[in-house]
Amino acid sequence: MKTIAVLTDFSARAEHAAEYTLNLAKKIKADVLLYNAFLVPESHPNAAKKIWPVEDYDEIKSRTQKKLNTLCRKLENDFREKSFPGSYIPSISYSCEEGAIANNIAELEEDKNLILIVLATHGPDDVSAFMMGDNCRQVIDAASTPLLIVPENSAIKNIEKFAFAADIVHNDIDYISSLAKLAKQFSAEILVANVNHHAPLTKEHENAVSAFKKEITHKINYSRVYYRNIPNDNVKMGLDWLMENIKFDILVMVHRKGDLTEFFFKQSITKTMAEHTYMPLLVYPYPVDTVPEF
Repeated sequence: MKTIAVLTDFSARAEHAAEYTLNLAKKIKADVLLYNAFLVPESHPNAAKKIWPVEDYDEIKSRTQKKLNTLCRKLENDFREKSFPGSYIPSISYSCEEGAIANNIAELEEDKNLILIVLATHGPDDVSAFMMGDNCRQVIDAASTPLLIVPENSAIKNIEKFAFAADIVHNDIDYISSLAKLAKQFSAEILVANVNHHAPLTKEHENAVSAFKKEITHKINYSRVYYRNIPNDNVKMGLDWLMENIKFDILVMVHRKGDLTEFFFKQSITKTMAEHTYMPLLVYPYPVDTVPEF
């Protein structure tokens, strides 16, 4: 059975992300796993400051499992109350393990039924920023499964349009094909948007766009895909303009790990968008042997 894992720190933001996930899981007929990565004080960076009480692994894990069980039952009951009789109800299970979230992603991904990992954007408080801020960036790098980042104000509703931030140079056809299979389940449109600083387009870029659009037509069996060029010198500013001026429900990006120069001097555009997005962001991993599908 297809499974979606929701990373939770038991905050209101994480609970909203779980509710958003249940609505998605119902549509694509997947089950949901709530996952918490807890820290044993001795392994926590603040342990030396004696901020954390001394507790052993078993006690912390048992308490975490009880909180997960309570959250499972609450989400399950609330979702059933809002669902029509006979409609698909996702099964909700839970799991937890010690360690930083990003370090546990590989173990989570051993489940071959896992198709998506979901986490909430972090809040302004220190604990939330610690759990979901830096960890969000690390999870983006660690995951080989698509990652959905859900802001706390995201509306829980049917998805009508995806906006895919395309890279003409790398050719994202396989990713758009994967997204089309998800979009079909919602009868949603896909806007393929390319931010380009040439306005008007150079002849070379015009030819690349033309070839790219033809490949979409020939290789993707979905009619609700269309292309738009976004003229801007700055990719983030171009995507910000897209979010402010075009109505859509989920922004989709491919996270390509940069070279050492980028690592030291430049923040990944995907991570930058993840830190400031006010709408759900679906991140595809790269490189992968095969593009994950839904």
